Amino acid sequence: MKKIHIIGASFAGMACARKLATLLPNYLIVIIDKEEQSEYIPNGLNELLQQKIKHLSESTWDDGSTTLLNIVRITAEVIRIHTDNKYLQLRTPDGQEKMETYQTLVCAMGATAKSNYIKGSHIEGVMTTKSFTDSKQCLELIEQKQSITIIGAGIIGLELAYSLDLAGKDVTILEATDDINFSQLDKEMIVPILENIKKSSVKIKTNARVNEIQKSDDSLTVITDTYQEFTSDMVILAVNFRPNSELLEEHQLCHFDRTVKVNDQFQTPIKDIYAIGDLIALNLTTINGPYYNPLINKAIKTGEKLAYHLAGIRIPKIEITKVMGSYYFGYYVSSVGLTEEEGSLYHDLVSLIYKTEIKNQDNSTIWIKLIAQKESGILMGAQIISRENHFLLTNQLSQALQHKLKDVELAFQDFIYSSGKTTLAYTLHQAMLALFEKRSLK
Repeated sequence: MKKIHIIGASFAGMACARKLATLLPNYLIVIIDKEEQSEYIPNGLNELLQQKIKHLSESTWDDGSTTLLNIVRITAEVIRIHTDNKYLQLRTPDGQEKMETYQTLVCAMGATAKSNYIKGSHIEGVMTTKSFTDSKQCLELIEQKQSITIIGAGIIGLELAYSLDLAGKDVTILEATDDINFSQLDKEMIVPILENIKKSSVKIKTNARVNEIQKSDDSLTVITDTYQEFTSDMVILAVNFRPNSELLEEHQLCHFDRTVKVNDQFQTPIKDIYAIGDLIALNLTTINGPYYNPLINKAIKTGEKLAYHLAGIRIPKIEITKVMGSYYFGYYVSSVGLTEEEGSLYHDLVSLIYKTEIKNQDNSTIWIKLIAQKESGILMGAQIISRENHFLLTNQLSQALQHKLKDVELAFQDFIYSSGKTTLAYTLHQAMLALFEKRSLK
């Protein structure tokens, strides 16, 4: 029986396995992961702290397809890939080592949230939340501690700070740059979020690059590059994810940034070895170049595309638009494409912030920032903040970036108008008109 082995059973690995199992019913799909609860959704800790779920185990991505007869699960850690003889060296939970031969190997080891640059980031009391085990250990410590320092004020750090604040904890966020969530939002779009954070008990310190973490008795002290010290009961790392590509580095399959070298079909330079998900960079439509963006949607679609390829079904080259969405401190926050600061490195841009009230029960405010090329009007990015869930708009704008649509095309596209039911669609129409006018009526 032919086999396909997959290292990693998170989003990319499972998306690939599930699709392969249905496309190739005569193949055996072997998934290897050291985590028993590898289908854990990383946001589960926030859901639990916000009392939306009762147990971390409820936060899983499972559609039941893992019960398919041609999917086999091995709980073990892959400690080495032997490419010459095509076998994997495994370590089981009881510490024993064994060998597993492979025919086709899919690497889907994901990314890691650990830092190699902060001295002391691996000491007791410094936690991460990406995996089920990480989140479980972190939760156990949160229940025992009161003061918590979060390193990193991106989406992960802000969501966690919001959840911990709701749970009554004393939270301090340290951010190395000038602003919170700078990779998603431009400075002026951060203002309403900062206003809500000031109403909470969360403290934010920007321009605080962490160099070291020291432990003394029952507390931890975080030391910045300017020798500022912040002491708390525990520390949570919410730093940028990095590819978990160590297994492939010895085979010279990685770029300088540790992303894995692959072609358009996700095949590495070594035959029969593929890489997907957070291990790889994909072309970002707005710059037409590789961009590392470890997001769940990218993991799922790269896993599924590879499954189709291995089944002999051609899928065109896929790209990313960097679409993101989250909820913290009372706002739904989303973005797609480049920020204006980032995009100005590549294009001559025009931007506009459209602010209005959404006609709903509380007449809440929505902010929409649109960014386009000045001459052509091709949309380069968008940022939206509102109390109402607007994520469908952002998904729509993601398609606009994918197809390189112009502001005038988006302004005059069809949309459903139904009084009181399609407020967001009309709001986007008005925002696009305003951008088109600003760009064209000089």
